[in-house]
Amino acid sequence: MTVRAVGQNDNSNSRLGVIVKSTAAGTAAGYAMKWLWPVQKQEDTINKRAMINYCRKITNKARVQEYKNLGVKTKAQDVFIKMIESDDKKAFSTESLAARVKSLGGEASVDGKEFRGIIRGVNESSKELIKRFAVSYNIMLKKIRPTVPFLVAGAGIGFFTGFTHNVMKCDYDA
Repeated sequence: MTVRAVGQNDNSNSRLGVIVKSTAAGTAAGYAMKWLWPVQKQEDTINKRAMINYCRKITNKARVQEYKNLGVKTKAQDVFIKMIESDDKKAFSTESLAARVKSLGGEASVDGKEFRGIIRGVNESSKELIKRFAVSYNIMLKKIRPTVPFLVAGAGIGFFTGFTHNVMKCDYDA
């Protein structure tokens, strides 16, 4: 049977271990918060309108290249290629599109329907590209965030939690 002095039954190493473990867990949580914390207005530096226009230009140019590689083009495809290559700022306005459809024979004509289908397909492709670009942009913004503030905040909270746990710990022998 071992004999211990009164009040000497708590192990100071275990108290230090609690602080170290909670500080390490807090640091890991701080690093996770770097990626989980939403993007703030101060971090968002690109104009969303510019991003949308860029994605539309990429989609339009890809579709034009696809039609050029076909060789033989329909009237609707030819009108679409000329519209994109003209660099007209109002090429996709409602009036401009209606005029192009009318020149192809109207809404009921085969070429008019094909042209509307081309425009609809390009819009859907650009929407998908915009979604993927937005996700990539948010990940990029989170990647360039400084890591140190998140680590320090997490470690501080973990240290405070471990310290509080040791202070509030009640080991009473009845």
